[in-house]
Amino acid sequence: MKRINWNVVRAIVRRDLRLYFSNPTGYVFITLFIFLSAAAAFWQDRFFLNNLANLSQLNAVFPYLLLFFVPAITMGVWSEERKQGTEELLLTLPATDLEVVLGKYFSTVGVYAAAVLLSLSNLFVLFWLGRPDLGLMLGNYLGYWLAGAAFIAVGMLASLLSANVTVAFILGAVFCSLLVYAEPILGVFGSASGDLGARFAVWEPFGDFARGVVSLSGILYFAGIAAVMLYLNVALVGKRHWPPTADGHRMSFHYALRTVALALALVSVAVMLSRAGARLDVTAERLHSLSGESKRLIREIPEDRPVFVQAFISKDVPRAYVQTRENLLGFLREFDAVGGNRVHVVVHDTELYSDDARDARDKFGIYPVDVPELAGSQANVSKVFMGVAFTCGAAEDVITFFDRGLPTEYEIARSIRVVARAQRKTIGVVNTQVRLFGGLDFNTFQTSPPWPVVAELQKQYDVLQIDPKDPIAEPVDALVVVMPSSLSQEEMQNLEQSIAGGIPALLIDDPVPVFDVGLSPSEESGANVNPFMRNRGPQPKPKGGINSFLSAFGVLWNKQQIVWDRYNPHPDLSSLPPEVIFIGPGNGSAESLNETDPATMGLQELVFLFAGSISPTSDSRFNLEPLVKTSVASGTTDYGQVVHKSFLGIGLVQYPGPRYATPADYVVAARVSGQSVVEGDTTSANLIFVADVDFISDQFFEIRRRGYENLDFDNVSFFLNCIDVLAGDDSFIELRRRRVQHRTLTTVEARTRAYAEQRAQEEQQAQMDAQTALMEAQQRLDQRVAEVQERSDLDATTKQIMARNLQESETRRFEAERTTIEAERDLRVERSKEDMESQVRRIQSGIKTLAGLLPPIPVFLLGIAIFVRRRRRENEGAAASRRLRG
Repeated sequence: MKRINWNVVRAIVRRDLRLYFSNPTGYVFITLFIFLSAAAAFWQDRFFLNNLANLSQLNAVFPYLLLFFVPAITMGVWSEERKQGTEELLLTLPATDLEVVLGKYFSTVGVYAAAVLLSLSNLFVLFWLGRPDLGLMLGNYLGYWLAGAAFIAVGMLASLLSANVTVAFILGAVFCSLLVYAEPILGVFGSASGDLGARFAVWEPFGDFARGVVSLSGILYFAGIAAVMLYLNVALVGKRHWPPTADGHRMSFHYALRTVALALALVSVAVMLSRAGARLDVTAERLHSLSGESKRLIREIPEDRPVFVQAFISKDVPRAYVQTRENLLGFLREFDAVGGNRVHVVVHDTELYSDDARDARDKFGIYPVDVPELAGSQANVSKVFMGVAFTCGAAEDVITFFDRGLPTEYEIARSIRVVARAQRKTIGVVNTQVRLFGGLDFNTFQTSPPWPVVAELQKQYDVLQIDPKDPIAEPVDALVVVMPSSLSQEEMQNLEQSIAGGIPALLIDDPVPVFDVGLSPSEESGANVNPFMRNRGPQPKPKGGINSFLSAFGVLWNKQQIVWDRYNPHPDLSSLPPEVIFIGPGNGSAESLNETDPATMGLQELVFLFAGSISPTSDSRFNLEPLVKTSVASGTTDYGQVVHKSFLGIGLVQYPGPRYATPADYVVAARVSGQSVVEGDTTSANLIFVADVDFISDQFFEIRRRGYENLDFDNVSFFLNCIDVLAGDDSFIELRRRRVQHRTLTTVEARTRAYAEQRAQEEQQAQMDAQTALMEAQQRLDQRVAEVQERSDLDATTKQIMARNLQESETRRFEAERTTIEAERDLRVERSKEDMESQVRRIQSGIKTLAGLLPPIPVFLLGIAIFVRRRRRENEGAAASRRLRG
């Protein structure tokens, strides 16, 4: 093969670039590209609802954007040469067809690269709004460039097929759309064809770069498309040299076969190399590569006790689980490569009714799970295998199905450690009126299932049920007590003795347990029982003194107070009441999550429902270290304001009334440690107290399992970290921290928080003004009655009659005045809320305007300057010609 003359290639590149950038039309297309990319990134409502400083909104539509921009810059690559009559001149240069095609291709890629570089203005917008991940941005823009480079080769082929620029644009858009819409187009012929189309569509390889993973398979995909399309360009450019036939067949037939053979060869090479799983994780958190903690856990496995991992995974899964499958396979390969002789991984491509499916069911209890799949306008249900079994000797641990939200590396590492270590620590769960282990519900006389928190504990520990009726004698490493306020006095004393004796404990109580308000510590024992069932079944014992129990360890908790907080970083959840507390570093409180304690270090967001607050007692001899604190735009509400009682039970009040913010933050969870010696008796304390039970309720485990978008809460991790810290097993705390950081729009949050604080002040002032007006009205009423009582010219009976009449008339007047005052107060509160919402919308609109309009302006002005300069030169040339003729 003749060597490529790169001097010729560079000459063509310089020529075409000079022609493109000396024409103002090129700047118009680039300006439009930058504007559309900025609009796609920042003008969608989801951008502010997600509240994340990334380009996920642009990534979701970028291939569609290429359908417009790539044909726009490639439509004139060949057709313009024909229109201007310069094609023959170009093809008669001392250059091969390949050199000419490469020159054209690199010049067009250079134009596209300039547009992509100019669109880096999107990053300046993100840095203005927050703190984006630079590694993720690098992966995103590399994906933009590679996708565009592949599409450009396709667009050049379309330009070569027509001498008309408009037709070339339409053909380019159609050809490129085959890469974007391959799945729905082939899906018309059946689901199998649709799955094949999904494999060849641009979305999956582009998705790796959108997640910050530079994968070899993705690079090969885009390089393969470009190679095949460039080969077709070279073949069609050299068509003038084709002989009529060769070996009895037309040359078009030969080149078609060669193109197919080249495509198959490239696909084969890509498949073989992609199996190596070579990929570079460029994100800041390195979430897609094996952590040092996992490698340390593997090194601790004895070589004479290897761990065998068998994965039963479906070959074809719905699109929603494609990424989950890839992540699972990627981490399994990583563990297998790092594990050496300590970890052996076998992956079975499992299909329904196969031998692998039977082994998965009979040996490990792994069954296919029904997963809904939306293909076009049809909704189907696919049965998917995605289970993994871990064995080491007689020890066995099985994850029956990997849902989208489960942290893959953490789950695999934990299961490997669990089966590799024969000895497990023991956690004792104290029985209270909250039936964590399930059992018979006397309200419905039905059996309730265990809480998910029990199954989560059993994955790592031996879990025992502890009966507090007798002194705790079971050998446990830590205790978990949910709602200790529901225990009787005798049971509380037994629990207090165990904790004072040195057993670490996680105490979780709640002023208003949303899952069962009748269990509130402010209610009598049995208040949660159905009134029609109260005489059936065993009667609960009276509750003990929870305040005296906690004060023994230096903890002060007002069970009548519920904390609320106006900080809410999720605009799409703005309808939730402020008693749903969001805790995160963006709430403006110093150390809202304690960054020095292992239980909360590295956590990003917690959610509590109608939680309480705690503080140290005035005479406490223990160390109370806050773990979780609210923002300063918070306050408390009395228990009586948030619940209502009726014959049928106790429920929550939908609108509990006005709330008054206090310039302080409230401690929702704290760690208590130390010793206290009183009259010769030593009391030890090693406990964590959390003033909310609902944070470990079923819904948060379901949110974690399903992996709902923008609801990545750390409630489960916080609970497990607390257990690990108390039990002295910190092997997995570091792994739980490994997840995408919440890089929020801090600028928007700060401005919104300022308006929220202003709104709280205005509401508080409106309430105070209303109370003052009501007090003045009441004083006027009392004064009028007193004046009648003080009159000496009336007898007692007349005074009584006049006072009663006056009181009735003044009371009616007072009630009318009170109604007016309260209406004015409510109007002011509503107006304050409307003002805040208007200000927030104004902020968002301003950001949209600046983010969408400012980036294209420099390029647009440069295009205008080029246009003016070109017109000036044309006028100067015309004037010179006229002078010569004259």
